[in-house]
Amino acid sequence: MKKKLYIFTMLLALACATFGCGKEEKKDVTEEVSVKEDVVEFINDELTPIEAYRNSAIAVYNSYFATEDVDLNLFITNMKDSAIPSMETYISNLTNVEVATTEVTTLKNLCLQSAQKQHDAMLKIVLAVEEQNPDYLTEAETLITEAEESMAQFESNLRTIATDNGITIEGSVSY
Repeated sequence: MKKKLYIFTMLLALACATFGCGKEEKKDVTEEVSVKEDVVEFINDELTPIEAYRNSAIAVYNSYFATEDVDLNLFITNMKDSAIPSMETYISNLTNVEVATTEVTTLKNLCLQSAQKQHDAMLKIVLAVEEQNPDYLTEAETLITEAEESMAQFESNLRTIATDNGITIEGSVSY
């Protein structure tokens, strides 16, 4: 009888420990993050620190259009060695950002779409110069337009989320 009571007590203790751990996990899983908290964290803590990679890539790309006398070989080298890898780092970092709400997931996806289009446009520009094929320039132009459209949608969605959730946007929302 003592043996059965001991086994029953041990099983009861094990069951309590198991159920106790299960309740703790459920509490963590069901914990909700507000849209306000999620968007503020996404913009301030996640997007802002990695934005330097994108800005660097865009600066190299834009340097091509800054002057009339451009060393195309230097431009291609800078695109391959700096701009494209920087944009790839930005895309990789942005892809790894975890968000909690559907609204912020939409914002993240719009950023990713825009960055992917910008990246693809950079690759097309390099091809256009290397292969002296103006069709690639036309394709790159289309990709840039699509990237701008994604960013315009991002900005619109961000403003709507900010208004709906009492968030004050300081500075520019252009990314």
